[in-house]
Amino acid sequence: MTTKDPAHQERAARRQHMREQIDAALACLDEVTDPVERELAARVLADELLPEASRRVRAVRSEVVRELRTGRGLKLREVAAELDLSVARVDQLAKGK
Repeated sequence: MTTKDPAHQERAARRQHMREQIDAALACLDEVTDPVERELAARVLADELLPEASRRVRAVRSEVVRELRTGRGLKLREVAAELDLSVARVDQLAKGK
């Protein structure tokens, strides 16, 4: 059964697009035939690119919490309910953790 909720469909499409982008990055490793070069490429992905992506994702999540708190004037518990997170997690995100 598929849902007709436009927001749900948009989230599913966004998730699929992000998955495709990640799969494309991983496919780059498969294209490297030399095992040493493949390992070096994997190391760059694991040690440089993924940590940077993770930092950027954390920054986006923290900014969303700040935007909801200051822009919409929501309290931590209201933000938590909106994002379906615990109050403690929202507090961590607000602090950039």
